[in-house]
Amino acid sequence: MIFGTKTTPVRLSGRCLCGCITFTIPVPRKFDVCHCDDCRRWHGTSPVGIDGTDVELLSGADQLRWYQGPTGAERGFCERCGSGLFYRYYPGSNRWSAYIGALVDIPPDIPLGGQHFSNEKPSNYAICAVKKFL
Repeated sequence: MIFGTKTTPVRLSGRCLCGCITFTIPVPRKFDVCHCDDCRRWHGTSPVGIDGTDVELLSGADQLRWYQGPTGAERGFCERCGSGLFYRYYPGSNRWSAYIGALVDIPPDIPLGGQHFSNEKPSNYAICAVKKFL
């Protein structure tokens, strides 16, 4: 984390599994869940992430690869370890979504905001903390 004051972070740190790719993002106001078929296939479950944020790559840009799925959206991953890190709806966009699983030291007070594609969510599980369905 990068702190603005002694206790309030202004940016969160993230990395891939092997540590090759490291990055920071602004502290989000909320996290969202995506239940679309493509996200669930990519992650094996509905991923939690931060929608369209400003990602600053600190290392490993040469290891970052993008896979363009059937809908045209792209998912960024580490070529070395395979960690899924980012999502961008428009190919080449500089506004990326970052997955919560890649973040380090997440402040506990960031709420879950909404669920995307809730109509595609499997019926055998629920995320109860979410207040708004998108």
